[in-house]
Amino acid sequence: MERVQKNRVRTVLLCWGAAAVLCAAALWVRPPCLIREFFGVLCPACGTTRMALLLLRGDFAGAFAENPLMFFLLPAALVFAAAETVRYLMGKRPLSGYPAAWTAFAAVTALGVGFAVWRNLL
Repeated sequence: MERVQKNRVRTVLLCWGAAAVLCAAALWVRPPCLIREFFGVLCPACGTTRMALLLLRGDFAGAFAENPLMFFLLPAALVFAAAETVRYLMGKRPLSGYPAAWTAFAAVTALGVGFAVWRNLL
């Protein structure tokens, strides 16, 4: 049983490390939004990289102005990922296996679509 736990810890460290590297690379490279490039409209995530850079500087008002949706969604996603990590390490069923999680996912998707429509109309 101890070996299984060590493998889970390694997996968690690998996943969180990969996520940190990908986030750092995105902040360094600052890739363009492909939806904006091809279609000329703002996607729900447009401005997230600029928002993250402003957060690193401590400019919360500027970060909120760049992308108000992601300003609140990214911390919520981080809390969800942390909860899933703890559940995985404890050997419990993932939260995504419950019907309420799919309802929340649908609500967040609808919120993102609504936000995209709203920000492109204004």
